[in-house]
Amino acid sequence: MNGTGMDLTTGSIYKNMMKLALPIMLSNFMMTFYNLTDAFWLGKLGDNAMNAVSVAGLTFPLIFFLSSFGIGFVVAGTALISQFKGAGTPEMMKKVVGQFVLILIVFSIIFLTFSFTFLDNILGLLHVPQEIFEVSKQFISYILVGVLFMFVFLTYQSFAHGLGDTISPMRIQIISVSLNVILDPIFIFGIGFMPRMETVGAAQATLISRIVAAVLAIYFLKKRTKHIIPSLAELKPDKLLLKKIFNISIPASIAHSVTSFGFIILQGFVNTYGTLVISVFSIGNRMMGLFMMPAMGISNALATIVGQNLGAKKISRAVKSVKVGMVLVLLIMLVGCSLLYFFGSTLTRFFIDDPAIAGIGERMFKVVSFAAFIFSMMFVFMGVFNGSGHTKPSMILNISRLWLLRIPLVFILSGNILKYAFIRNSFLNELLTKISLPLSEHSYDALWWSMLISNIITTIMAVIIYRKGNWKTGSI
Repeated sequence: MNGTGMDLTTGSIYKNMMKLALPIMLSNFMMTFYNLTDAFWLGKLGDNAMNAVSVAGLTFPLIFFLSSFGIGFVVAGTALISQFKGAGTPEMMKKVVGQFVLILIVFSIIFLTFSFTFLDNILGLLHVPQEIFEVSKQFISYILVGVLFMFVFLTYQSFAHGLGDTISPMRIQIISVSLNVILDPIFIFGIGFMPRMETVGAAQATLISRIVAAVLAIYFLKKRTKHIIPSLAELKPDKLLLKKIFNISIPASIAHSVTSFGFIILQGFVNTYGTLVISVFSIGNRMMGLFMMPAMGISNALATIVGQNLGAKKISRAVKSVKVGMVLVLLIMLVGCSLLYFFGSTLTRFFIDDPAIAGIGERMFKVVSFAAFIFSMMFVFMGVFNGSGHTKPSMILNISRLWLLRIPLVFILSGNILKYAFIRNSFLNELLTKISLPLSEHSYDALWWSMLISNIITTIMAVIIYRKGNWKTGSI
């Protein structure tokens, strides 16, 4: 596989998908390893371990929210590059890259200005416990700067994936994450001339690693994909192409931002239970991210395959690739979810060896394992919609999953909705009381059950949207 990537419109779909997906899986695993490494070393800080892991955990939904506005552009990059490659129009690929350079510059300015202006307000919205407020603010400040460098890498990754080259981004991730693994214990605990930075040290190590990833991404772009580097003329704004980019990216950005804001609401709910539940929720998010890697990898590979084949007008081949992707995802996730179900308590103890946390973790993984299996199917359909450039279905599914289903269910199943006077005094009080009764002993378990129920319903919705077939028209 060279800088021109792979032609995915011919050959074995299975072999093409695995060639693309395996590097993506490893690359995504490496990205998740950033957070796993932080959680592991911060969990070794003795008396401060729980607070430190809580800080790292509560920043996850916040960073996801603030960075989600740029994720849509990454989706658009892969969709357009893959479809223009399939259509055999390299001059359009150059124009796409040129417009993305302009977008990245403007986005960076807006992102930093907004993030640091409203950081205190956002932390207040999260109900961050006072004892970890200041260290959370310091931690997040470093991570926010790192997000910009992360986007430089992700933008390059979207181009490379669209071309069918998933190995180059993987190599960058391996180098970057390896550096983070080395720097984390040095910055957290202090070695030699390095002072002990504890929680903030983990953020500093991540920032340095992401700067290195961005520099390598620019190097790889110039070295391996010279044929898509735009001239100065192609750096000028192109209204028609910008409109196409925004038509794809805005629904994807809305989906990610609204979803991530929903996770901020969920994090606020979690935070009301204190650092014990915050820690378990944090570990659960990280382990879910880890075990969802195969589904995410195949989904991203599928987006490229679908994009190139739609660009080449090979609709039946695109449909067949979806079936192959679904079978692969379900077989792999069956193994991963079985591990989560049977060894959830052991996985929790790996991070923090505390019986109370292990008990909550065991109950969580009994439910989350099924939720992950169902969610992996929806990931496949997300890959189809994103690769075709039809991102509105993804937006509808993501918003529905969280705002119409999961968040209301959390408040209903936990019984928290009964705290509101208009509910207590209504005819719904008796019914909602009965519904919340099974989880009354551990009301925060509503977090896991609401995940399972919402995933089942939205996956059924995804099947219906997919079968309508509008995605087969592509976007170019």
